[in-house]
Amino acid sequence: MEGSNDKRLRPDEVEMILRRASELNSRRWTRGSYDSPSVSPKVLVQVAAAAGIPEQDVRRAMWDMASEKTAEPRSFACRFYGPARLRAVREVEHPAEGTKEFLEGLLRVEQGLKLRRKTEVGSLWDPGDELGVVRRTLDFSGNRTLLKARLVELRVEGFGEERCEANLTADLSNQRGEYLSLAGILGATLAALFVLAGMQSPLFFLGVLPGLAAPALGFRFAYS
Repeated sequence: MEGSNDKRLRPDEVEMILRRASELNSRRWTRGSYDSPSVSPKVLVQVAAAAGIPEQDVRRAMWDMASEKTAEPRSFACRFYGPARLRAVREVEHPAEGTKEFLEGLLRVEQGLKLRRKTEVGSLWDPGDELGVVRRTLDFSGNRTLLKARLVELRVEGFGEERCEANLTADLSNQRGEYLSLAGILGATLAALFVLAGMQSPLFFLGVLPGLAAPALGFRFAYS
C-alpha cells in the first residue's frame, strides 16, 4: 500500500484523476447552493501547481470561463432560442501549424467564409460582403452551416510537437435574430387572419394564440 502511494503519475493520469474526482465531488453539491464550498483563484493556482499545471494555463482557463459567462446577456432571445455564441474545443493528435492550415482551408473552401484577421494562434472569419449575405440567406442545403454565422473565431494552440487544441467559436446572433423576426411576422400574420375569420365566426378566435405560438416554436426547433 505504501508503494502505491509513492507511485508517480503522468500528466494525462493527473488530468483524468482530477476530472473524475471533480465529478464525484459535484454530486454532493447542487449548482448555485449557498452551502457549496468556494475556492479563491490564489488557492486554485497553488493546487494546480502541486499537480504540475503551470500558472499561466490556470489563469487562461479562468479567463476563458469568465469570458463565456459574460459573453452574452440573458435576453428573451437567449432564453427562448438558446445562446448565440457556440463553442467547440477538440484536442488533435497533430502539429498545431498543420491543423490550423487544414481547418482554415475548410472554413474558406467548404464553408465559404472570408478571412478578416489572422494572428499566430488564431483567425477571425465572417460571411463577407453583401454577396455573402445573399448567399447565406438563400442557402438551404445545410452543408454550409457556418455561412450563417456573424463571426467565426478559430484558435489552434500547440501542446508539444504532435498535439494541439483547436477552439472554434461561432456567433449566430444574426441567424437567431432573423428567426425571431420571421417568427414574429408570421405569427402576427396568422393571428390577424384568425381575427378576421373570427369576425364571421367566433370559433376562429381560438386559433389566435396557436397562430402566434406555432411559428415561434417552429423556428426554435430549426435553430436548435
